Amino acid sequence: MPTIELTDRFCANAKTVEGRQTDYFDVNTKGLCLRVSPAGTKTWNLVYTKPGNGKRARMKLGRYPEIKLGKVREKAREARAEIGEGTDPLTEKKALAASQTVADMVENYIARHASTKRSGDEIARRLRKNVSDVIGTIKLSDLHRRDLTRCIDAVKDRGAHIEANRIFEDMRAMIRWARGRGDLDENLVEGMKRPTETTARDRVLSADEIKAMWQALPEAEMREATRRIIRLCLITGQRVGEIAGITRDELDLKHHLWTIPSSRSKNKREHVVPLSDMAVEIIREQLADVEALDERKGRDPTPFVFPGPGSRAAVTGASIPKAVKREEVVKRGVATILGIAPWTPHDLRRTAATHMEEIGISPFVIGHVLNHVSATKASITSRVYARYDYQKEKREALDLWAGRLFGIVNGMAQIVPWRGGVSL
Repeated sequence: MPTIELTDRFCANAKTVEGRQTDYFDVNTKGLCLRVSPAGTKTWNLVYTKPGNGKRARMKLGRYPEIKLGKVREKAREARAEIGEGTDPLTEKKALAASQTVADMVENYIARHASTKRSGDEIARRLRKNVSDVIGTIKLSDLHRRDLTRCIDAVKDRGAHIEANRIFEDMRAMIRWARGRGDLDENLVEGMKRPTETTARDRVLSADEIKAMWQALPEAEMREATRRIIRLCLITGQRVGEIAGITRDELDLKHHLWTIPSSRSKNKREHVVPLSDMAVEIIREQLADVEALDERKGRDPTPFVFPGPGSRAAVTGASIPKAVKREEVVKRGVATILGIAPWTPHDLRRTAATHMEEIGISPFVIGHVLNHVSATKASITSRVYARYDYQKEKREALDLWAGRLFGIVNGMAQIVPWRGGVSL
């Protein structure tokens, strides 16, 4: 049982002695040790004398590197303070685990972690529906891997294979988080595989399909706001969730600009989207309808361009694919959505990118239009030093694409200037 001054560097490189399980005790924090297994697993433990009976006890504090040295020292000191006051932290921990349920863990995770995520609302919905409603009453001390499998199987049995993958990822993140906090002693999802293997989608709508979908959209059984979001997905090439969540203060319609803040951007970088005339017209129509509704209801103007029911929040991005899916029709075994092969709002983003490349726009510029990490954060140079924002090129690209799209949906070839030439 070596006793040394633990450092971050030592912990990262620590190995067993002669291939046997080894405890490395910290000279700075009494009883704290890093246990290294022959398989390379590193676990934090606190070894102490139990108050009252004087017996030696060992309490797990989590795994390295999920819990760093500085944080685990704090946890060890807090535990030793409890011991000094006559409390056995291991007994308290077991009592807490025995009292907490899976539903408690879910709510804790949502409040303390998932709520900080861009997709926090969807994570909360999935966990409450597919975990809390299924195994929420089970005590954490009794939770078993088969219980997690039961949640996934229930989703797969509904035929929702993509949802099953997402709930698996949600549960995996939650279990790891709970174990890191010490609420669970084991990573119950370790070794579990994704319930369904998926392949990357490559659906791109052809010009004829774009025209058919666009012309069928007015007859679709969905809110006009949903139709506008779908059109904007195709016109701007932006993510459906970012469009659905637009707020008034993100828009500068005078200068045809939409600024997606870092808090709503997938890569956590502010993204400025130049708006074409086609996009601005749709947004103005939506704002006029929202203002008229607020006036009829006698309520303060909502900050959301696409408000959900009651205007207390923006419509969720997840509601748009669902609205599209509800338009699916199956005849003689062949499925269509608005007259063409099934598609999703995200396919419209890929479609915009593909058609922009077809009309001669540089893939690098398209990457900036889409706010792809590969284009905006590809290197230290581009992340830190290169501050050119490509606004001119993005505006030219989106205006050119809007002109091409106008021609597609109206069955004509519109001539649009492009760097001294013309494009049909």
